[in-house]
Amino acid sequence: MNAPAQFTVIAFDVADDKRRRRLVRVLESFGVRAQESIFETWLTERERRKLLGEANRQIKQDEDRLAVYVLPPTDFADIVSLGLGEVAKNITHIII
Repeated sequence: MNAPAQFTVIAFDVADDKRRRRLVRVLESFGVRAQESIFETWLTERERRKLLGEANRQIKQDEDRLAVYVLPPTDFADIVSLGLGEVAKNITHIII
């Protein structure tokens, strides 16, 4: 049985432009960009582990930061977004 996907917010602060571009490519394969350094997506625990593994290879632990927040609600109808942009729909990610 597949584990349910949970709404996940990913925030990052990467000092180096090249590392930042590589990290963004990884994150774009899992979710949608909500702000310059914020991504939103729906991930299962397994997908989240995969994202963290791929992202970890792109950053320097002593210079950069990546934070992954798994949030309730787990139902798309409970999410409120005001202003520009769209909230990530329950998407399946793609690897580029």
